[in-house]
Amino acid sequence: MSEIILITCPSGKQCSHLIPLLYKNGNFKLRLAAHSQASVDKLQSLYPSAEVVHSDIADFHQCRQLLEGTTAANVVLPSLHSREKEMGLNLVDAAVAESQRPGNVFRHFVFSSVLATQHRNLMQLVLKSYVEERLYLSQINWTILKPTNFMDAYPVTMLASQETPVMEKLWAPGIGNSMIALRDLAEATAKVINERELLQDYLAEYPLCSTMPISDAEVCREIGRQLGKEIEVKAPTFETGVNKLLGYLYGGKGDQVYAGANADFTLAAEGDVRGDIVRDEAERLVLFYNRRGLRGSPMC
Repeated sequence: MSEIILITCPSGKQCSHLIPLLYKNGNFKLRLAAHSQASVDKLQSLYPSAEVVHSDIADFHQCRQLLEGTTAANVVLPSLHSREKEMGLNLVDAAVAESQRPGNVFRHFVFSSVLATQHRNLMQLVLKSYVEERLYLSQINWTILKPTNFMDAYPVTMLASQETPVMEKLWAPGIGNSMIALRDLAEATAKVINERELLQDYLAEYPLCSTMPISDAEVCREIGRQLGKEIEVKAPTFETGVNKLLGYLYGGKGDQVYAGANADFTLAAEGDVRGDIVRDEAERLVLFYNRRGLRGSPMC
């Protein structure tokens, strides 16, 4: 009988690359924790032999049900979500409870965190650091993966289709950031899950970068060289960068995520989110990346 592995945020960018690797492998039965009915329907169509569960990981009791009978969990938390910390703590505590249940088979908690959670100026990094700490204090086996920014976010197809391509991302284009390809992250995660005991990667943390720090301007020069075009790179205003970031995460509705001190949160599809806190997170992120960037080394 195949072992059961829980996967959270299964429709997200990370797991969309990871799930096919595990689904084809055959070592695990996949339990996919989907947050919306639309995600449930999509996942059931893509992975008919997987167990797809409509659940809310902000609810501890639902997390307990999700972990029941599992041997492992691959936990990805929603980015810039006002309840991210609670979700992470719920899943760790549920895994601990499952590991203590008579006859349990739970053996491994893989957490996709982020590079350099020591940065206290970035709210979403601080939230992930609390989840990491809860894992450190547990008695379960864990592995923490710490990727940096995703190079897949560059709109190469769009730039290729434009006669005179222009790119305006989220922050100052001259600031260097380390990056990783989602495919590389998925392959590393699958290796950790499939070869956990062989690799002896329990209680290990892995900083994951594919590049040294490189700026948007440098990336666009290389994209342009490959396309045979010159790409104009624009610097967005602070508000534009924040709204584009929120739109990237919330389906093009970034300007609806708490527009001001007296505004209502109007993103109905995400009614469990505190819009003011989400915008706080996005604003601090853009300010940080305008000055410093997230820097790491592929040699780690």
